[in-house]
Amino acid sequence: MKLSISGRLFEVDYTYCELPIEEFVDLAKKIGYQGVELRKTQVSLETPAQDVAKIRQIVERAGLEVTCITTRGISLKDRESFELFQRYVSLAEALGCKLIKTGGDIPWVQRAADYAAEHGIVLAGNNHIGTPFETVSSTLKYLRRVDRKNYRLIYDPANLFVAQEEYGPETIRKFADYICYVTVQCPKRVSLEQGDHLFQYKGFTYRQGLPGEQAVPDFASVFQGLHQIGYNGWVSVIRPRSNDTESRDLARLFYQRLTQMIEDGRRYANR
Repeated sequence: MKLSISGRLFEVDYTYCELPIEEFVDLAKKIGYQGVELRKTQVSLETPAQDVAKIRQIVERAGLEVTCITTRGISLKDRESFELFQRYVSLAEALGCKLIKTGGDIPWVQRAADYAAEHGIVLAGNNHIGTPFETVSSTLKYLRRVDRKNYRLIYDPANLFVAQEEYGPETIRKFADYICYVTVQCPKRVSLEQGDHLFQYKGFTYRQGLPGEQAVPDFASVFQGLHQIGYNGWVSVIRPRSNDTESRDLARLFYQRLTQMIEDGRRYANR
């Protein structure tokens, strides 16, 4: 498996990224990441073509790849949204990116997948609370209804954890034909008295934690399950920015812990 890092770790209130793209890519390279997932605050449909070309050049000169972009704020539901989506395909091509995260009404998603296939691009939906990808059963139902080889799943065990769904090896086996990308973030179940920046869902309270802590998703079992199905693709750190810990330190810590967990999972799966 290969590790990627998202600009989300440096994004402030969905409005701007606190690191210029050159510094972001340089940091990712120095830590050991092999790819970068770019946010709308880093590159968008409004970014001039010459700047998009420069971003690609910066990434490729560092020996990295752009692993994923997102049609943030656009749900495929009509001709207007489809035309915007087509522009995202052009943006992905300009960046050398082969994966676009998107979703919406199934007939329009099917049409988008067919269009993306003509350009050699994969589309995917991601597990997320409050969406058709919140539960294991609803995820499989949606993917089967779309029924396109290049519309796949961004597997997010953290959102399944928050949704109180099974997310480990059993679920991974069910998703095996669809997983094309894995995202890692680390919600931690806490009491209401345990600080600021909390959120609640289905009777539990959460704040951001770290892989390997208590009361967070069991990523050791996640990587065991991924190795068992032969997954060797991207694992992207999408943790949100912290007000308590410097983002650069979090980027290093996630890389170190996930690298060890991936290797431990490989050894366990090969027993």
